[in-house]
Amino acid sequence: MEARSLGSAGLVSSAVGLGTTAFTGVYGEASRSDCDRVIRLALDMGITMFDAADGSTHDESETLLGQLLVNRRGDALIAAYGGIRAADGGKSARIDGDPAQLVADCDASLRRLGTDYIDLFYLSGVDPQVPVEDSIGKLAELVTEGKIRYLGLREALPDQLRRAHATHPISALAVEYSFLRRPAVRGSLAAAASLGVGVVSCCPLARGLLSGSAPTAMSADEQTALRILENEAAELDVGMARLALAWLLAQRDDLVPVPSTRRPVHLEMNATTPTIRLGRGTRARLAQPFA
Repeated sequence: MEARSLGSAGLVSSAVGLGTTAFTGVYGEASRSDCDRVIRLALDMGITMFDAADGSTHDESETLLGQLLVNRRGDALIAAYGGIRAADGGKSARIDGDPAQLVADCDASLRRLGTDYIDLFYLSGVDPQVPVEDSIGKLAELVTEGKIRYLGLREALPDQLRRAHATHPISALAVEYSFLRRPAVRGSLAAAASLGVGVVSCCPLARGLLSGSAPTAMSADEQTALRILENEAAELDVGMARLALAWLLAQRDDLVPVPSTRRPVHLEMNATTPTIRLGRGTRARLAQPFA
């Protein structure tokens, strides 16, 4: 699989990664053998990025990922995150950028993953009570100590990303970005491009809407966009999910989507997406719903 650079600090990833949300049963029961089979196939197909940061159940994801990668740690780029706390009795979450807590989060992830370094560690968001410079500054110390190789930031506003990047190079901005979920992140994507920060597309299949595994409740605009995607997929004789991923990859050459699956057949389809080349007409028609 082709490789892509994320940021200017030297982080290189496979063009498509693998998220781990599906391993935790969010999209249906996933056995240990299912997860093991998918991980092995991903490695064999050249996927290097394994994202334990693409969902809210990262404790379970990290433990399982560490166990499954124990004999092939050198072949994998593991992404994890810190700085988020349960709130309202576990019903919601809040961002916690306290430097001491970030150190504890990193150490906990290292234990669960069974490794002595994390390739890409995200600050989950910017805590309104803690300057982003303080949060990123502490994580930068962990880079110096060798616990973290590269830093990332999730769902940040443009100014927050600029301030973080001025404190320590940010290699990747993680955002919920897909064919159906794009207008809200345009400002942050533009800021990332201007700073030389790569983009990791979380939920690149719109939480299952683009793969047919989610409820069909959508807005009128989303339904229109989905019909256009379906028509283009039929014209190109490719699956709708593959076309949605190909569209993402065509947006910029420093973007890596991390779709999650527990099924080898879906993984194989996702992994071959970089071979799809979209013509000018296809791109124009896919841009129409959001023009």
